[in-house]
Amino acid sequence: MAAQLLSDGEEVRVFTRDPGRVAHWGGRILAATGDFGEPESFARAVTGAKGVFLMNGGSDAESFRRLIAAAKAQGNPRIVFLSTILAGEPGSQIGRLHKDKEDAIRASGLPGTFVRPGAFMTNAYQWVGTIKAEGTVYNPMGTGKSAPIAPEDIAAVAVRALTAPDLLDEVLELTGGELLSVPEQVRILAGILGKPIRCVDVSTETAVQGLIRVGIPAPVAAAVGQTFETVRDGRAAMVADAVERVTGCPPKTFEAWAREHASRFA
Repeated sequence: MAAQLLSDGEEVRVFTRDPGRVAHWGGRILAATGDFGEPESFARAVTGAKGVFLMNGGSDAESFRRLIAAAKAQGNPRIVFLSTILAGEPGSQIGRLHKDKEDAIRASGLPGTFVRPGAFMTNAYQWVGTIKAEGTVYNPMGTGKSAPIAPEDIAAVAVRALTAPDLLDEVLELTGGELLSVPEQVRILAGILGKPIRCVDVSTETAVQGLIRVGIPAPVAAAVGQTFETVRDGRAAMVADAVERVTGCPPKTFEAWAREHASRFA
């Protein structure tokens, strides 16, 4: 996203705990050091900014409201918030966590745009370990389909939302352009890698326990498990046109994305 903003001639400032993480930009962007737990450092970071891109970041609703208040005190910047397509689903735990923060932005009176992507193509990186070790993907979503989206397409929409006056106060639901099940994604990946990959169905509970074993907090893992069931039950089978409508370009296909990142799975 920073690269896209720079190519558009924008000045870019990144709020980070560790300035070393952006040192590779070689001074092309400004690092503002701080922490979301310290609203005063966030206030310094957004001073003079015309637009601010925020992700959920795991902070609670009250802490997030303090951040938004700090931003408003520094000149009423436009806020672009990376939410989730599940924010439109009242029963979704992950959706509710994001919707609460959307509502905090709305209540502040700041101009806001809400970018709501569905499943990321990079979720496939969760399969890397078992593909390399066993030639297997363990799938809790059955043959349910979704339209995964490439992160660079999300970034392109977010860049437009930060800079284009016609996207103020919009809710942009983002998906890729094709409905695919996990077995279909695995077949595409296997074809690119030139080797067989098994796709083995597992229960939601088995998948949730696997997430907990790799360090995901149990409540978060349970919420992710709920999204697995949403896909498995066919409730995520939708394709939105916002990527092409906003950027003028069709979203990247899963096959194109997988070819670009095949070395991660090899």
